[in-house]
Amino acid sequence: MNFRMSLTRFWCGLLIPAAFLLVSSCKSTTVLLANFNNDHIGSPPAPNQATGTVSVTSGGGSVIVTSPNDTIKSKKWCGISHPFNNSDPTELTGNFTQFGKGKYGLLASLYIPVTEVVTVQFEASKQSPLPFGPFLHLDFMPEGDVRIDDGTHRFGQFPRNQNFVLSVNLNITDVAATAEITLLGANASGNTTVQISQNVLPLARHFGAVKFWVGFQHRATFFVDDIIVTRKNQ
Repeated sequence: MNFRMSLTRFWCGLLIPAAFLLVSSCKSTTVLLANFNNDHIGSPPAPNQATGTVSVTSGGGSVIVTSPNDTIKSKKWCGISHPFNNSDPTELTGNFTQFGKGKYGLLASLYIPVTEVVTVQFEASKQSPLPFGPFLHLDFMPEGDVRIDDGTHRFGQFPRNQNFVLSVNLNITDVAATAEITLLGANASGNTTVQISQNVLPLARHFGAVKFWVGFQHRATFFVDDIIVTRKNQ
C-alpha cells in the first residue's frame, strides 16, 4: 500500500467516527446504519442492516458487496455498476427506521473512479402516504465537482480513486427545509447550503430514504460504505 492511499484511509478512518459522534449528539436517533461488514463478497447486500434496511435495483447493471481495489480489499463496500447507458437505472436505497420532519445528519464514505455521473438522492419514505419522489439530489460530475438538482449550482472538489466522506445536514420543518452539504477527507473539499424548493417541501417533510444510483443515460461504477443517518425531532 502506498503512502498516499494509507494517509487517505487514515483521515477517512478518523473523520467517520468523529463526525458520527457529532451527528449523533443532542439525543439524536440513528435511523440508518449500513456498512456491509457482515455481507458476502460477490452478493447483493443483505436487506437487514445494523439499523434500517437497504433495497437493490440492479437495472442495467449490478449492486454487489466488493472492494474498490486491491489496496483496500480488507474492507467491504457496496459496488454500484451500470456499464451500459440507455438501460434501467442501477440503485442502492437505504430505508430509515423513522421518517418525517426533523434535523438529520447523513455521513457516507464514497469511492468514485474516473467515470460518468453518479448520484446521491434524498427521498420521501415509501411508507409515506404521499406519492414516491425525491426532493434533493447531488450529481458527482466527471469534472470532479458536485451539481445540485440538475441546476447551475455546482461546488467543491472530490478525488478520483480515493475514498472520501459526504456529509449532509438537513433541517426540515413545516415551513422550510435546508441542506448543508460538505465534502471531507484527503483531496476532498467544499461546503454549501441550499434551500429545498417549496414545490417539493411536502416530500421533504416525509424524508425517509437515501439512494445511491446511476441513471439510465450514464455508464458508471462507484462504491459506498459506512452509511450513517441520524435524526432529531423538531
